[in-house]
Amino acid sequence: MSQRLTPISTPLRLTRHSIFAALLCAPLLFNPLSTLAQSDDEKRAAMNAAYRQYQEIVAQGPQFREQSIEPARQAYELALDVLGDANPTTAALAINYGNALTDGDDAAEILQHALKISENVHGRNALELIDPLMALADSATSHRDFAGARRHYTRAYNIAEGQDERDPFLEAIIGTQLGTTSFSMGRMGEARDYFTGARDKLQPIDNDIARFRLATVNFWLGRYEISQRNYSGAIAPLQASAETFDRFPEARQFSVNSHTGLVEAHEGLGQRDQATPHALFIGEGRSTATLLYRPDFPGALWQAGEINLLLEVDAEGFVTSARAADSGANAELATAASAAVTGLRFAPRFESGRAVTTSDVPFAFRFSRPPR
Repeated sequence: MSQRLTPISTPLRLTRHSIFAALLCAPLLFNPLSTLAQSDDEKRAAMNAAYRQYQEIVAQGPQFREQSIEPARQAYELALDVLGDANPTTAALAINYGNALTDGDDAAEILQHALKISENVHGRNALELIDPLMALADSATSHRDFAGARRHYTRAYNIAEGQDERDPFLEAIIGTQLGTTSFSMGRMGEARDYFTGARDKLQPIDNDIARFRLATVNFWLGRYEISQRNYSGAIAPLQASAETFDRFPEARQFSVNSHTGLVEAHEGLGQRDQATPHALFIGEGRSTATLLYRPDFPGALWQAGEINLLLEVDAEGFVTSARAADSGANAELATAASAAVTGLRFAPRFESGRAVTTSDVPFAFRFSRPPR
């Protein structure tokens, strides 16, 4: 009896893996599959084997994306041959292949085929269309085609909202993606509305995955408020985001992003001392001082050009002194720039578990043109 491929309702995606997944595995070597299979049973077995190889590679993490392309291609092309182009499994395997491809045009072509199959099998407003639409949107986002991504996310969102039995969690996931896409396009009011809607849908759901998603939404609500210079309004959502992410060691980078936002918000309010714990959190384990906050530097010397400075950053991330790196630099610009950069804020360098002062931190300074 031939081995059958398990139907795939949610395709594996390289860009979407659980925060709890173990990613540090020994790499697998890809063994090309025989292309000489003649019978349908042999082709089906080869398709299943290619799909399993794809799964094993993807489970190791996105760094193995290129190795996943060939088995994903084989599984998809064998499905076309054995199952045809009107089969939901063929659509699912097309999504896997499209997600694996690094060329945006090639990926879009395969993912559009997956969407067409799903439309033909399920209809234009079926829930099954959300997977290919999200894959198309994710691919467009990765290639900075935000208008295309917004179009696909919007259609997926409308389909989710139009179901008789609505799924708030699914709507929140799509809404968050729409919010970040709108944010990237500068459609700030639209982004805020999607983030707020996603937050309201996620708050009643009591599990770690929903809480993690809610923390992501709160982070973006904080970034929205910072973009509007409403620094006081940014603190509560960013604090809520940081408190959740801090509970998960796997989410260190998410934590850093939230604490960086808190540094910006407190610095924007002139609350430099309140920013210090967040600067220290970010600096822990770092071997160099890292810039976190840079205020605007308007000034009459904007035409004098750029000057390279060497800064001293203390153990709390404050700039305590600055000097020109080049002894022949414009003296007036060097003096003004050295005074201005005291408004910078860094994550300090750590040594043996303690924050320490760092000397000669390079910084390229330029005054911005004053508004007319």
